[in-house]
Amino acid sequence: MTTDFYHLLISDCALAAVLLGLFFYVSRVSRGVRGITAWGVAHFVYSLGAALLDGTAQTLSQSGAPESAGTVAGVGGLLACTGLVGLAWSVIQFVHQRALHAGERALMPMAVALSLGGWLIQGDSDAQGAAMSAVEVIVLAIVIWQLRLLRSGPDHVPARLMMIACVALVYLYGRDLAHALTGRYGPNPSWVNADLSIWFMLNFCMLMLASFRAAESLRQSALFDPLTGALNRRGLDNELRSRDRFVTLEGGLAVVALDLDHFKAVNDHHGHDTGDQVLRRFSDVVRGCIRSDDLFVRLGGEEFMLVLRETSPEVAHRLAERIRTQVMALEFAAPAFRVTVSLGIAHTRHRQTLFNDMMRLADEALYAAKRNGRNCIELRLHTARAR
Repeated sequence: MTTDFYHLLISDCALAAVLLGLFFYVSRVSRGVRGITAWGVAHFVYSLGAALLDGTAQTLSQSGAPESAGTVAGVGGLLACTGLVGLAWSVIQFVHQRALHAGERALMPMAVALSLGGWLIQGDSDAQGAAMSAVEVIVLAIVIWQLRLLRSGPDHVPARLMMIACVALVYLYGRDLAHALTGRYGPNPSWVNADLSIWFMLNFCMLMLASFRAAESLRQSALFDPLTGALNRRGLDNELRSRDRFVTLEGGLAVVALDLDHFKAVNDHHGHDTGDQVLRRFSDVVRGCIRSDDLFVRLGGEEFMLVLRETSPEVAHRLAERIRTQVMALEFAAPAFRVTVSLGIAHTRHRQTLFNDMMRLADEALYAAKRNGRNCIELRLHTARAR
C-alpha cells in the first residue's frame, strides 16, 4: 500500500468529520427534522472503520504484524458495519419522519453479527472485507428502496442522483464481496478513487435534501403558529397575495372572526399550561369542521379567523354553529370546566371587496356577539362595493 493511498483514506476521514459538522448545523436549523444528524454521524463512523480496515490493517499486514492487523481489521469492520446500518436508519427516518420500526432496528444486530463472525472465525482482512461488503450491498439496497419515495420537487433530483450513485456502489461492493470470498480482498487506488468520488456525491445530495427540509422548516415556522398549527398573520398575508384564490364572480367570500370567551379567566384560574391545552383542542375542533382549502389563522392570544372561499352566508353560518356547539361540548378536567366561543361572520359576493374591509366587518359582528351575551354568532353582509 502506498503512502499516497493511505493519506487518501485519512483525508476521507477528515472530510467526513467536516461533513458531520455541516449535517449537525443543518439539523439545528431544520428544528427537529429526523435523520440529518444521524447521516453525518453514521457516515463518519463508516469512513473511520473503512480507513482502519482498508488502510491501517493493510499497512500492518504488509509490515509483518498479522495479529495487530487482524485486531485493527476487526475493529474497523465492526465500525464500518455499524456506520452502514446508521446510514440506512438515517434515510428511513429522513424519508418517513418517524421512529424506527422493530424490523428496521434489527438491521444493527444482523450487521454486528456478520462482522463479529468474520472476526472470530477467520480474523483477517478478507473476512472483515466480506462482512463489510455484504452489509454495504444490503444497506444500499435499502437506501435505494427508501429514496424512491421522494418523488416531489425539489427532493426528486437529488434523490434520483443518490439512487444512481447507490447502484454504482452496489456494483463496486458486489465485485469486492466476490474478491473477499475468494481471498483476494484489498482495494486498489483506482477503486478507492471511484468509491470516494461516489460517496462525495452521495453526501452532497444528502446535504441538498437536508437543506431543502431546513428551508421548509424555517418557512413553516415563519408562517404558522407553533402552538396551534394555525397560520399566523404573515402566513395569512402570504396566502392572500392572490385574492382570486378566495373570491370569484360566482361564489362568495366569508371571513369568520372567532374569540374564546373569558379566556383570561382560564389562564388566571387554571394556569397557562391548561390555557395552551384549551387553544390546541379548540384548534383541533376548528380544523375538523373546515375544508382543506379554507384558511385557519391565529391572530394572537385567543383571537382566530377563518377565510372561506366559495361559501354562501347560510353555509358559513352552519359551519360557525357547528364549531360553536363542538367547542361548548369540550370538557377539561382538574377542576372540570368548559369553554365557549363567540363568532362574527362577514360575507361578500363582490370580487373587488378589500380584505381589510372584510376583517373589519367580521370584527364588528364579533363585538356584537360579545355584547349579546357571548357563545353566539352574528352575521354581517357586505353590500357596497369597495372604492
